[in-house]
Amino acid sequence: MNIRRALPLDAEELARVESTRPQAAGWGGKGFAGEIPQACSCVWCACEEKEIIGFLALRAAAGFAEILNVAVLPAWAKKGVGFALLSHTLKDLKKQGPYKVSLEVAQDNLPAQGLYTKAGFAKLGVRKDFYGPGKDALIMGINI
Repeated sequence: MNIRRALPLDAEELARVESTRPQAAGWGGKGFAGEIPQACSCVWCACEEKEIIGFLALRAAAGFAEILNVAVLPAWAKKGVGFALLSHTLKDLKKQGPYKVSLEVAQDNLPAQGLYTKAGFAKLGVRKDFYGPGKDALIMGINI
């Protein structure tokens, strides 16, 4: 597996990966095509040979970063792909200087919470009804 920055031509394949995970943000091809070229945006792809098997998208500026969208193909779940993407992202941000990194994760998405906790994220608060009525988000963060 290798990790690289997404290119505009990856948008549809990223959308395909995203579509396999209902908890992902639902950007679709147009969303990725608009996000990838943004100056403050970074989309990392985990690839096995030439196939994109997962991604992590974030925006970063002025010492703050927010992880916006993450998905790994179901066939690659629980094989370290998500942790590798997250670790790579945090190392890359750290090279640029100190950052406060945050994200929202569904309060019932325990596997994702475990991944973020393993990477050093702490629970900061709750956003009520963030994912719809009765579907709260847990806010997590880390200083790097």
